[in-house]
Amino acid sequence: MPTAPSSPPRVAVLGAGIAGLTAAYTLQRQGLDVTVFEATSHPGGVIRSEVIDGYLIEHGPNTLQPGTPVLADCVADLDLEDARCPASEAARKRFVVRGGTPLPLPTSPFTLLTTPLFSARARWRLLREPFVPPAPPHLEESVADFTRRRLGEEWLAYAVNPFVAGIYAGDPERLSLPHAFPTLHELEQTHGSLIGGMLRRMRARRTAPAGASDASPRTRRRPFSFRDGLAMLPEALARRLGTAVQYGRAVTRLVPTDGGVLVETGDTSPRPFDAALVTLPLYRLDGLLDVDEAVGPQPVPVTYPPVSVVALGFRREDVAHPLDGFGVLVPACETDFQILGTLFSSTLFPGRAPDGHVLLTTLLGGARRPELALAPEPRREQTVLDDLRRLLGVRGRPTLVRHVCWPRAIPQYERGYGAVKAWLAALEQHAPRLAFAGNYRAGVSVGDTMASGADAAHRLARTLAVDARTR
Repeated sequence: MPTAPSSPPRVAVLGAGIAGLTAAYTLQRQGLDVTVFEATSHPGGVIRSEVIDGYLIEHGPNTLQPGTPVLADCVADLDLEDARCPASEAARKRFVVRGGTPLPLPTSPFTLLTTPLFSARARWRLLREPFVPPAPPHLEESVADFTRRRLGEEWLAYAVNPFVAGIYAGDPERLSLPHAFPTLHELEQTHGSLIGGMLRRMRARRTAPAGASDASPRTRRRPFSFRDGLAMLPEALARRLGTAVQYGRAVTRLVPTDGGVLVETGDTSPRPFDAALVTLPLYRLDGLLDVDEAVGPQPVPVTYPPVSVVALGFRREDVAHPLDGFGVLVPACETDFQILGTLFSSTLFPGRAPDGHVLLTTLLGGARRPELALAPEPRREQTVLDDLRRLLGVRGRPTLVRHVCWPRAIPQYERGYGAVKAWLAALEQHAPRLAFAGNYRAGVSVGDTMASGADAAHRLARTLAVDARTR
C-alpha cells in the first residue's frame, strides 16, 4: 500500500554498507522516510576499524581518495574534518618488487631515467607511447592487452599488474579496460595517448581558478583516513540516520507491487514501502526478487575472488627496511613470493601502532592465488612471515597477529561487464521504484561506491517526485 499523499514517501534501503548509508543519508536529507535493513550488528560493511593492544587495524579499505564530491560533502556535514588524517609525505613513495628487491616507483622524470625498476628498453617504450594510435572506440580490450599495445610487456609486468592486484585483487588479463579503468580509456580516446592526456590535465589543474577543488593545498590531494580509522565515516553516517538503521534485519525477498514494494525479512509480515534501494552484493540478488521475463536473468556471472588481510605488529628494531613509503606491491611474475602486497600502515597514518612498534598489513589471495586467502590461519601467517622476512628484513615473532578473511571480496569488472551494467539498468527501467547501488556499478573505491549510492538515491527521489505530481 503506497504512502498517503500527506506523508513523505517511505523508502527501504537494503544494506548498511557505505553505499546504503550514503543512499539513506541522501534520501533523508531530501525529506524521505527511510528505513535501512542491515543483516549484521554494525554499519559499514567491509569498512571496519579495530584497536588491539594499541594497534589500529583496518579490516577492509585503508585509505580514501579525495576528489569525490559526495565524500567531501559527508566529511564536512558530519563534522569529520577535525578527525581527518592525510597520508604522510613519506607515503608518496611506493615500492614494487623486482628481482626479489623492493624498488621505489619513479615519481619524477629524473628518477624515471635512473630507476632500476625499468630497463632502458621500457623507458624508450614509454617515450614512444604518444605515437601509438588509439584503439577503435568500441573495442573492449583487457587491461593487459591495452598496456601491451601502448607500453609493452615490462610496464604490464612491473607497473600495471601489481597495481591491479592492489586495487581489484584481480587479473589484468581478464579485467575490462573501459569498465575497470575508464579514465585510461577516456584519455586514449579523447587525447590519443596517455601521456598527452595526462599533460593536458596537469595544465588544466594549474590554470584552475582559485578555490577550485584541484587547486587545494597538496595535503588535501593526498589519500586520507581518520584519527580512529576509516570506520569513523560509516559510524558517523549511521549516527546521523539514528533509528532509521535496523540491525539484525536481513531482507529475504522483495516483491514489486503497483505503486510500491513489499519487503520481507522473515521475522515479520511483509512491510509496504513506496520504493526500495538495494545495495547488497550482486551474488545476493539471486532469490531476492523475481526478475521479469522481459529483463531476463543476470547475463554473465561476476567473480568475487577471496582476499585475506593479515595484520602483523613488530618492534621497530625487528624490521630492517626503513618502511619509508606507502607499501610494497608484488608483481605476479615475481614467483618466489606469494603475497599480493603489504601496506606500511604505521607509516601511512599516525596512531596505528604503539610507540616503538610498526604495523604491516598484508593482502593474500585474490584472483592470483585464491586458495591462499582461504587457507588455515597458521598457513596464512607463515606465508606472510616468509615473504616479509625476505622483502623487508623482518625477524623474530610478531607482537600482534590479526586475521580477516573476505571469502567474496571485490567484484571483478571483467570483459563483457557492460552487459551486467545494462541488465541492472533494465531492471530499474522495468521496475522504476527499485534502484541498485554498490561497488559493482561505477567503481570499487570507497568514493565511487558512495557516489553510486548517492546517484541511485537521487534517481529514486526524482521518480517518486514525478509519481507524486501525476497522481
